[in-house]
Amino acid sequence: MTKKEELKEIVDPRVLASRLMLEKNLWLTRVRWWYTVFIGLFFFTYNFFSDTPLIGYRALVLLLGLSFWGNIIFLLTIRRNRKISNQELDYPSFLALASLQLDFDLVLLSLMVFFSGGFESLLMVLFILYIVLSNFMTTHRKAFRNTLTAVVLVVVIFFSDKELVISSRRLIELLAFITILFFAYFISAYLSHHLRENEESLHDLLGETKQLSVTDRLTHLYDNSHFLMLLNLQLEKSRRYETPFSIVMFDVDHFKSYNDANGHLKGSEALQTIAELMKKIFRASDILSRYGGDEFAVILPISDKVGAYLAADRMREAVEAEPFEGTAKQPGKKLTLSMGIASYPEHGASADQILDNADKALYRAKKMGRNRAVIYEPTPEEGVGG
Repeated sequence: MTKKEELKEIVDPRVLASRLMLEKNLWLTRVRWWYTVFIGLFFFTYNFFSDTPLIGYRALVLLLGLSFWGNIIFLLTIRRNRKISNQELDYPSFLALASLQLDFDLVLLSLMVFFSGGFESLLMVLFILYIVLSNFMTTHRKAFRNTLTAVVLVVVIFFSDKELVISSRRLIELLAFITILFFAYFISAYLSHHLRENEESLHDLLGETKQLSVTDRLTHLYDNSHFLMLLNLQLEKSRRYETPFSIVMFDVDHFKSYNDANGHLKGSEALQTIAELMKKIFRASDILSRYGGDEFAVILPISDKVGAYLAADRMREAVEAEPFEGTAKQPGKKLTLSMGIASYPEHGASADQILDNADKALYRAKKMGRNRAVIYEPTPEEGVGG
């Protein structure tokens, strides 16, 4: 599958952000392989042709081994995080891993510079590369901290030279190199800032597009198809962690007569008001949807039938107390809800069973006189699970 085909499959912008950060971690590990091979070949070749080795073979093998095993550990960690991210979004872990890789690289670079001649080492120039990578691979705040840390390490390396003779010329060289490091930071920060702005704009645009594609235009709640997808995801999660969840289904009592008496525009306004009440009554973690017409459905994660009933009844009371216009001809001169509740695993082991049983409970609420919430109970013919 090509990169373009992979991106087409990504719907959720949070998944895209997580995938991009995963790619950045993989880039870092690839760069470190090239980095390790280059350093090894460079020093072995230099030492072979030079009378004065830049670095002892023992120190070189130790540092190359450290880089090799560090890369193995990071690759295994990336693989583990990738498995986790296939089930749940894990962007913060990928960001933290990239930050840890950069810290590891700074330590490794400092050791290589120290063992290969200190401030006179040919590898000093790689501090500039490190700062540029930091800006493009992590946040600007983290990149600035990395730059300050690199400057401190450069100063430590400078003054750790046993043969150092402090002079104005040497201090000017140190200040000049530190100035170059800060210049590298600001230039790369400027460039990466604009690239990151484009990433964020794309992320926001995808978020808005996805939201429009899965929500009902009238109520801005999830539509039926997306609700069913989220229901199946919730079922998988509840099975994995052995936690309950509940479904509340409800519709507006005598809504057809309300529409006939007031027109569809007033009917649409009433549905919008009910949607706003749902957002106030139910928890932020609850999944709200317009199931169809004047029917709504809610998934309540980690909530048994009692908790779901209490939430549903609060919603019913809120709608009953709401002063909708044009209710003079409605029974009781108000709009009311009939609500059905079913819970996993008590009322079904599949999404279809739980939905069907919540719908049956809703139908019983209608038969019992409307304006009430009813928890599903199997009839003698049905048995548990419906």
